[in-house]
Amino acid sequence: MSHITIVGGGISGLVTAYRLAPDHQITLIEADARLGGCLHSTTLAGAVPVGLDTGAEASLYRRPETKDLAAELGLDIEFPQAAHSSRVLSKGCLHPIPKRTVMGVPGNAAEVRDLLGEDVSDRVAHEVITGPIEGSDVSLGDFLTDRLGADLVDTLIDPLLGGVYAGRCRDLSLASTVPALLPAALEGTSVLELVQSLLAARDAQSAAGAEGAGPQPVFMSLVGGINRLVPALEQHIRELGGTIHTGTQVTTVQADGGGWTVATEDFVVDCDGVVLATPAHVTKDLLAEVAPETASMLASVPYASTALIPALVEVGDRELEGSGFLVPPTESSFIKASTFVSNKWPWLHERIPEGTALIRMSIGRYGDGPGVWQDCQDDELIARAYADWQSIADRRSDRLIAAEAHRWEHALPQYLPGHAETVARIDEEIAGIAGLELAGSAYFGVGIPACINRAETVARRITF
Repeated sequence: MSHITIVGGGISGLVTAYRLAPDHQITLIEADARLGGCLHSTTLAGAVPVGLDTGAEASLYRRPETKDLAAELGLDIEFPQAAHSSRVLSKGCLHPIPKRTVMGVPGNAAEVRDLLGEDVSDRVAHEVITGPIEGSDVSLGDFLTDRLGADLVDTLIDPLLGGVYAGRCRDLSLASTVPALLPAALEGTSVLELVQSLLAARDAQSAAGAEGAGPQPVFMSLVGGINRLVPALEQHIRELGGTIHTGTQVTTVQADGGGWTVATEDFVVDCDGVVLATPAHVTKDLLAEVAPETASMLASVPYASTALIPALVEVGDRELEGSGFLVPPTESSFIKASTFVSNKWPWLHERIPEGTALIRMSIGRYGDGPGVWQDCQDDELIARAYADWQSIADRRSDRLIAAEAHRWEHALPQYLPGHAETVARIDEEIAGIAGLELAGSAYFGVGIPACINRAETVARRITF
């Protein structure tokens, strides 16, 4: 039985360990005092005993990875409430987010007329067909601005992408963030026509799969939050004989003859293989000697820092409606988004006192300068976020009962143009180093399904 060490106890490291544990001796090492990485929860000091997510709060249901893993772990899937919808802030007012789009890009310009107005909708309808791009990738925001206009990009596409990456769409890669639209860029063909065909295919797939059961849900979670994947995976890894160390910093990773040596501040592990499931800025340091070219490429992956304010509020003079809102960076706002989590998730609505609501407020985007929010103490962060939320949502009579500030430093990788080519070069070098694999959100997707997929692929590849 070979011995494999996994560095990093987020969802990527845990899934890798879980897949390898039945047939290998596993040692998992996590620098933080807890497992889970960006999957974490709080009870708001007991105000919400069931707990709610303070990191990722949902996973795509249309992809199989998370729902299949949850079923395998014996966890019951929960779906969001379909009666509520999300909105976007535009010129100081909240508007429904158009439904028939691909990440904000409509197939029919009329879909965005109510949000953007007649003139902008007309600009979208008169798409400017540009020639095929040079190379294999381009800035998503720049490409769509040239084709459909800046107003659509700034008001709708940017906040939608920002909700996933905490980034700005003019910085992000088309090929790595919305690859479904890449053919229009490569071939110099219409984005609108491509979106029309994508939506038609989605409709046909939903109709074929539903069999009268209604549209397939887009998102899923678990009772207690999507973070419940973490203790379930930990339990199974331990039951399968795996060893888990938390609060332990790995200092060096070295190839040692036919095996590997992983050193921490407290002990050394000699093993047959290593999986680094750590952020790019951590992995690069561990690979500086073993794979210097990969380390250099990983150093070029920037990260965004964000903060999240979960809060329990007493509802004032009217019910809280909708599932939340997004805020474009063009708006003068401290927060960038809010989710009305007790409206969105029935399991939470059923477990909080009558007359209250649970909300989450998000702060921070890639490119924020110093002093925008990072220098705020937690109390100030909460106060500013809640005041902003009350103003945007027009909820002046609501009263804050409990809230916390959770900071996510350098948590979300930014996929700049050319990211996929960089990852391909990284994988090519790593493939030549026996017993070494890389997992995590820095490679082929920041969402939970993408991280699970990468972890499972790595687990298959490293098998001896």
